[in-house]
Amino acid sequence: MNHYSIKTIREGQVVSAVDECTNNGETGENNGLDNKKETDDIAGTVVVLTQDQEFRYTCCGFVYEWRFHTRATGTFDALVWRHQGNNIYLLVGSNSLTSTNSGNEEVQTIPKGQRIRAMKDDYIGMHSTGVFLVTHKDEGSETIRRLTGITTPIAVSSTLDTSGASVLTLDYAIRSYYTESERPDMSGVGTVTLYNDAVSVGDVLATITTSDNDPEDAGSLTLTIESATNSGTSYFEFVSDEIKVKALPPVNTYNLELKVEDPCTLSQTRTEVIDILNRLPVINNLPDSVSISEDTADNTLIFTINATDTVTDPVQCKKIGGGTVPFSVAQIPGSTDYGVYKDAGAFLNYDITQSYKVTVECDDLDDKVDADLTINLIQNQANILPNNYKLYFMELNIFYPTFEYRCGTTLDYDTTSSYTLSVRCNDVRRSDTESFTVNLIRNTPPVINSLPTTESISEDLNTRTLVHSLNVTDVNTADIVTCAFNPNNALFELSKILPASVDYGVFLVGGTVLDYDVTPSYTLNIDCADHRRSVSDVLTVAIIRNEPPTIVNLPMSSDIPESITSESLLYTISVTDPTNDTVTCVITPATSIFYLQTTSAQFETEIWVRGNQGFVYDTKRQYTLNIECADQRRSDSDAFYVYILRNMPPYFPNLQDKTSVSSETSAAGQIIYTVDSVDPESDNVQYSLSSNTANAPFIINQNTGAISFTRSVKTELVAGYDLYISVSDGRNVVAARSLSVRITGINFPPHFQVPAQTLTVLENINSGSSIFQPTITDEDLSDVHTFSVVYSPPDGAVYFGVDKSTGLITSLVDIDYETIPFKSFLLVITGSDSLLEDTTNITLNIQNVNEAPVFTKKFYSITTSENSGGTMIQNPYYQYTDVDGDTLKFSLDCGADTGRLDIDSSTGLLSFSTDYDLDIVGTASKIDCKVSITDDEYTDMAYVNITILDDNDNSPVFIYSEYTFYIPVTSSVGSFVGQVQAIDKDIGNYGNVFYHIALEDFNYGLFDVVQNGSIFVSESLNRYTEGSTLNLTIYGVDTGGRDGLTIVYVVFPTTYVAPITPGDGGDFNLPHINWQTTTVNSNPQYGKALNEKLIEISNNNDMNQMVNEPTRGQNILDLLMTTNPGLVSKIEVHPGMSDHQVVIAHIDMKAKTSKKKPRMVHLFKKGDMNGLKENIRDNFENRMNNMEENTCRRKLDILQKHHTTSN
Repeated sequence: MNHYSIKTIREGQVVSAVDECTNNGETGENNGLDNKKETDDIAGTVVVLTQDQEFRYTCCGFVYEWRFHTRATGTFDALVWRHQGNNIYLLVGSNSLTSTNSGNEEVQTIPKGQRIRAMKDDYIGMHSTGVFLVTHKDEGSETIRRLTGITTPIAVSSTLDTSGASVLTLDYAIRSYYTESERPDMSGVGTVTLYNDAVSVGDVLATITTSDNDPEDAGSLTLTIESATNSGTSYFEFVSDEIKVKALPPVNTYNLELKVEDPCTLSQTRTEVIDILNRLPVINNLPDSVSISEDTADNTLIFTINATDTVTDPVQCKKIGGGTVPFSVAQIPGSTDYGVYKDAGAFLNYDITQSYKVTVECDDLDDKVDADLTINLIQNQANILPNNYKLYFMELNIFYPTFEYRCGTTLDYDTTSSYTLSVRCNDVRRSDTESFTVNLIRNTPPVINSLPTTESISEDLNTRTLVHSLNVTDVNTADIVTCAFNPNNALFELSKILPASVDYGVFLVGGTVLDYDVTPSYTLNIDCADHRRSVSDVLTVAIIRNEPPTIVNLPMSSDIPESITSESLLYTISVTDPTNDTVTCVITPATSIFYLQTTSAQFETEIWVRGNQGFVYDTKRQYTLNIECADQRRSDSDAFYVYILRNMPPYFPNLQDKTSVSSETSAAGQIIYTVDSVDPESDNVQYSLSSNTANAPFIINQNTGAISFTRSVKTELVAGYDLYISVSDGRNVVAARSLSVRITGINFPPHFQVPAQTLTVLENINSGSSIFQPTITDEDLSDVHTFSVVYSPPDGAVYFGVDKSTGLITSLVDIDYETIPFKSFLLVITGSDSLLEDTTNITLNIQNVNEAPVFTKKFYSITTSENSGGTMIQNPYYQYTDVDGDTLKFSLDCGADTGRLDIDSSTGLLSFSTDYDLDIVGTASKIDCKVSITDDEYTDMAYVNITILDDNDNSPVFIYSEYTFYIPVTSSVGSFVGQVQAIDKDIGNYGNVFYHIALEDFNYGLFDVVQNGSIFVSESLNRYTEGSTLNLTIYGVDTGGRDGLTIVYVVFPTTYVAPITPGDGGDFNLPHINWQTTTVNSNPQYGKALNEKLIEISNNNDMNQMVNEPTRGQNILDLLMTTNPGLVSKIEVHPGMSDHQVVIAHIDMKAKTSKKKPRMVHLFKKGDMNGLKENIRDNFENRMNNMEENTCRRKLDILQKHHTTSN
């Protein structure tokens, strides 16, 4: 059952703009989560992500999933914040998220009922009471506010002042997914029909039940009356979920447009119809009839109308129709009643109109009813004179008009035997005329003394009956008098009266049928004669009319409900008959719906309605029965009106209503409420029950209205039900009214916080160790829980136990990975509060604990020679163990020398990572290294001492492959010729170079070379001429036997010049070139043309001169030229062994080394020295002649080879 509230906003509080989501969306970090590795180490951190777009919600919906990346396992709160202005944020909702797979992107789905409703412009936030778990990266322009020191949970609806927060630009690894809100709906909407006299202010007319597939909307739905016809909002209002009467509504039909809306403004509208009917006024004493004299005075009150209404009192009545009816309906002075009055000036005449029907209409201002009053006139009776009074010459003093006989009149029987006087009596309205006969009596004929006269007999006589006895006398008593009819009449006879047979009597003949309406009287002429004269007289037989029976209590009416089903007595007719005849009554025309039945009383007849006639008020509301009562001769008739009363629907005096029932004591058949209903006609009613909740545990007794449980709800969680009860009287079904049943004392089920999880159990834990405590929650704080477990495989019961009262999982034995046959166990743990239970699946995976690898020998020493990169070093033959048999990996740490050696990660064998050359300055001959072995978890270390031996791996290399020295041919023995220099990259003894001139050289003996490479003249040169050139082969040999050679040309110039060393580098002896500007200074040595020629050669071959420091005095004479200056990393000028400085260039290139090919070594000691001398002598002359030419040609070849100019 939802509860409803009007949405209000506290002053100053900001509510986000509502823009409902139309599909699923996401907000949060969209640049990947796994790449955010940075962490916050401050406890109690709150982060509000307030970037304009990425972390802002764009519509109103529900967060159903979070994705995040954490530094460690644990729990934190994902939040949704709403900006309230300035630095204030309102906490809209919170989801507790648990990280179980830190270091990876994780997903947690939020079930319905726990989702956060986010509005447009809300923001994502996070909070950890401990160390902050969600990682971040400083890579964007996101604006976040971070507060610290909040180590307790933040309650939803709390506000947070972030004025003291740090404003940072960090990307946090969190993202949320949200879905649209579902549209709410409502039930219980329909039509309510009520009579206006049954409506009071405050009445509940309907209970509207709302529903929403979003359980989070419970308590947040709003119900409103959006509009109503006929000003319905003035009379009806919503109070909670009930439509109530706030002012008495007039009779009308009101269509109320109801609207239910959720916080995302999704809504549904329905129409509730409230039909207020008017209960008709009742004329209680009509139809009826009244009799009045036709002489009734004007403005006389004839009949008082008794009309009532349950709402309007008094009602107004008037006459309708009947313009010629001389009666009016008006309010009785001094009273609220109305009466029927005779109109002034109206003349009533029975002879013209014997009765009038006045139709009376009464109005309660909403509806009108009418009924008839029949006014019967009573005739004003005229005076009646006696017939045929006789005057026998005397005055008659009677109580009628006086007749006088005047004296002096002569009567003559034979002339005038009688005189007839016509007497008319008038009472202003009507008159009566009769004859008065004066008969003259003869004094001779007999006299019929009893005639004339009138005898009255009933027309009902049909047997021979004496009507009149004749009294005939004759003065002459002797006369025999005989009498006879003249003329004869078949209906009567004149005969002597037995038994005396003296007097005559007039008899009615037996079997005669008299009919007053045909012949109201008979005149019998009777002649009596005494044989002389006769006398005649008249006997008038007046037929007494058989008066018809009179229905004394009609017209009348009766009301019957349209729902009547049984035979019922409607009315008892009372009849009077003046002659007490047998009277029979019938309905004309006959009808199958009604019938008459006589009673034991003589003049009473009952009017009955037959059963099951199916009356329908809306089809026919009145039946007119013409009742005719007859006494075999005549009849009386009048109308009996049967009015059909609308069958009023039953109503509930105790619904709408609410009741509460405890789930703890609930049982099937337990009555929780009894519905009462009232049916105006006391019809039998039947109840029915429905609910908007499927499988609601209730049933209603259709006859008694008792609502009872169909089952116990002890284990059910539904907090309430809306029951809808309808009642029917067989004709009307009353719109359902609601009964809200609140279930109290609900036993909520226990709930494991995590339904399933996998745990790792490390081997070697001891028996009795606590492994895991499942967390179970229960809204019923007082419930006591018990725990049970099922193991899969069953052997799990041997190794693990679950405490029955706490659920704590403990080890029952020492856990040894190698001895337990199964490595994984599933424990299905059930937690019960004795009524309800929940289960959690705990998977325990036994993990083999890794044992550390161990070097059993810690120190190793090996010796090797320097060598090229990739060369394997001697195997140390490590000694180590690993009980797990894990695959181990080797690693190497050689401190400052790390990188010089490589280690095979699988075997631990060492090798040179690059060429290892002790000849390079700073290269160590001993390396101390730490060798580690690891199984990826544990590591052990050993120490290796490596001694590297020097190898004579370099031959001496002369600085120049050729040297040319210029000395005068007149130089004496001991004169300095020049100096050569060979460099051996080996350090130590292998780096010492010794020089000697090749023994096979032709010029061996002329010159001598000393230890430093200086060449001196050792023999006289006087046998050579200027312009001659001698060549020497000089070897440089190290102590290891490796050597190198250079060619030295000794030139005896005609004019002495300073020595020039040819080639790419060396002494060019041109001091006046400015190599910074590549220009020639004024007055250059050797002429400007030669200087410019060298610059030209350099430029044409794209060569750069690299030496920038003086190499002799202040001049740069020793040059280094190259077409690729990038290879020259450094040039150093050092003091030399002569007057020139030594230029050392560092060039980034790897020199090719090749093993020296075997060469022939001459064994001069065993040679034929005499033959050698002869050969030298024979060839000396030709060689000397060609020496100068050869020397010049060789120099030219060298220059063209290395300094080719372009055309």
